[in-house]
Amino acid sequence: MKNRFIHILLSIVVFIYIIFEEIFWESIARPVYKYIHELKLLKKLEHFILKMPSYVILILFLFIFAMVEFLGIVAGALFLKGNIFIAVSLYLSKIPISAFTFWLFKISKQKLLAFVWFKKSYNFILQKIDLIKSTQIYQQIKSYTRQIKKTFKLWKIRYFPKGSFSSKIKHIYYHLKQLFKY
Repeated sequence: MKNRFIHILLSIVVFIYIIFEEIFWESIARPVYKYIHELKLLKKLEHFILKMPSYVILILFLFIFAMVEFLGIVAGALFLKGNIFIAVSLYLSKIPISAFTFWLFKISKQKLLAFVWFKKSYNFILQKIDLIKSTQIYQQIKSYTRQIKKTFKLWKIRYFPKGSFSSKIKHIYYHLKQLFKY
């Protein structure tokens, strides 16, 4: 009974991780990250940040990271209370902040990893992610998620052919992206 409970709990955690990785990161956060990374303003900011002392970068990174995590917790609490629209809106609003945090980590990774405790924490997290990805449960759920994703793509092609609503939304998105580019 105990092993079954652990198996179910681990399956839920792995499923949530895969959903986050597949849906939120690949579909939403990564494009936002790429957009933010390409901003000319951030190129100038990058030089300024890299001139800062390591401890200032660490404090800035930890503050933004904590803020993003806090927003996620608040969004989760609101979701559980039934305020689904507000929860989803809050969660989606944290995506640009998360993308900025990823960007900040990427450009200042060497300075941040100079702190031994930070490097140990970072390596610990990477090891746990690798451990999760090596489990049979992860592989099964990942395979199942790929099948669901393929089914959604087939539905999209079938029910939203070119020239339909989805292509109009993409067209509007493209023009907005061009409008806000520097």
